[in-house]
Amino acid sequence: MTEYHLQRTDREITDPAEILEVVRMQAFMTIAMARAGVPYLATVNYAFDADRRAFYFHCAPTGKKVDVIEANPTVWCQILEDRGYIDGKCDWAYRSVQFPGTARFTSDPDEKRRALHVIIDKLERDPEAKRRLLAEANLDEVRVCRIDAGPFTGKKNLGPDAARRSARKPRARSTRLPRAQR
Repeated sequence: MTEYHLQRTDREITDPAEILEVVRMQAFMTIAMARAGVPYLATVNYAFDADRRAFYFHCAPTGKKVDVIEANPTVWCQILEDRGYIDGKCDWAYRSVQFPGTARFTSDPDEKRRALHVIIDKLERDPEAKRRLLAEANLDEVRVCRIDAGPFTGKKNLGPDAARRSARKPRARSTRLPRAQR
């Protein structure tokens, strides 16, 4: 396979601590996958287990995501930190981390419990709720996917005044077609 390089090396994230910061602080990861040459994307909430260098998410027991991963466990993942539009520059501020991975669904109860612990620990702030959710988890009914991560690459565009600018949401745009296309 052809090796590619980042063309804007000034935007490359090379510090492993910064890459892990993006990974740990974001809520969603987009997973690219394919079955029989047909691509598919799924965005999931996730948690990262640094000791195992593995990402975990849980999902419904059946569905398209499950079918595609079971047919082809090779995936590509991206985590994006949206820092908002840069006024006057027609540009966007962000940090992103990408990596190849191998996805598999686990049926091992110990790994499922560990994965759910990592996920709940990341998402849930209330310690009592954490204990309750783990105690109530029916391991037979939950589907847990583990993605073993390959090498991370990171890219960022913090903009000219990143320290002063706060993240902003994009302005609402009209979804109506131009009059000539209606």
